[in-house]
Amino acid sequence: MKKFIPIVIATLFISNSTLLSDIVNAEENTNDSTTEKQYEYSLKYNYEEIYALLKLSEEEFNLYWHQGLSIAEMATKQGIDRSVLEEYFVTFHHKVLREWQIRDEVPEHLYFTQVYRLKDEINEFIDRNPNKDQAQN
Repeated sequence: MKKFIPIVIATLFISNSTLLSDIVNAEENTNDSTTEKQYEYSLKYNYEEIYALLKLSEEEFNLYWHQGLSIAEMATKQGIDRSVLEEYFVTFHHKVLREWQIRDEVPEHLYFTQVYRLKDEINEFIDRNPNKDQAQN
């Protein structure tokens, strides 16, 4: 047991040294003018809020989804105007993007690029259902 402890400590030290050198290399690469840090804009929706917005239970939503209905089609079926959906998703995205910008997690130019693309991305999301083709067959 006495021999085991120094081995563990040495292993941890070597691992941390390797990690530290990787971090330093990553920082050096980020500071290189030819390399720009990659950002990925992805987030998870709160489907409980979407169910409530659509006035559907999770079971009803899943049934419609498996039948090939998009979120926009579910809204229409429920008598909810498309503008209500768009307002919800724009607000949701804007809130997340603002939080990232405030925490300096996304550069300003990428923030505005994403805001510019937002409406198209939201429309694509609410009109899409990969089950649509399978449901029609």
